Amino acid sequence: MLCPQCETMAPGGSACPSCGTPVPERETFGGQGAHYMWVLALLSATLIVFAWVVAALRVGWASAYRQFWSSRWMVAYALMSLAPLAIGAYYWLLLRDEEMVVTDEYIERRSHWGNQQLLWVQATGFYRQLLPFKQTRLGRIAGLSRVLVDSRLIARLPPYAYIITANPSSSGPMDAMTIEPGSVSDLPWLLKLITAQLGPPHVT
Repeated sequence: MLCPQCETMAPGGSACPSCGTPVPERETFGGQGAHYMWVLALLSATLIVFAWVVAALRVGWASAYRQFWSSRWMVAYALMSLAPLAIGAYYWLLLRDEEMVVTDEYIERRSHWGNQQLLWVQATGFYRQLLPFKQTRLGRIAGLSRVLVDSRLIARLPPYAYIITANPSSSGPMDAMTIEPGSVSDLPWLLKLITAQLGPPHVT
């Protein structure tokens, strides 16, 4: 594992030999569902405020409330404004159980699409390849992982997938674990933990 303070490699559960900080025995990474929910909820709020301002500019602030609720287009406004929130809730439910666990012995993923566990001693390679958001299991919605992160409106994060290959097990052919863009929180730290075990990824 890595020391969270100085990033020195040390056994999990021990004290860092460089700075003395306790090194965790395991690191857990959640999914991005809460982030998508937050971004889309903010979009819903923006659309509601926009509709309110448009009504106020037409009839004045005093009459905007009454006209907004009495308008025959009120249902359409409401559906348009709440649609992003509903989409965010769907992806939050889809990804709420998404989780990756890293220890000194293995890396494990628990997911809506199935669970995987790979022992580090079985790993044969670590690769990075470009994977457009539209080709991920989440689809284009994964692009929202770049919105409102690192104190930026839109971060320039290229859509890379990271693949860990492993020796074939007795129960089947060679296995591989793919970490798709927009699927895991705190991806930079996760990649540092993987790199500490397997070295930097090969670009394909």
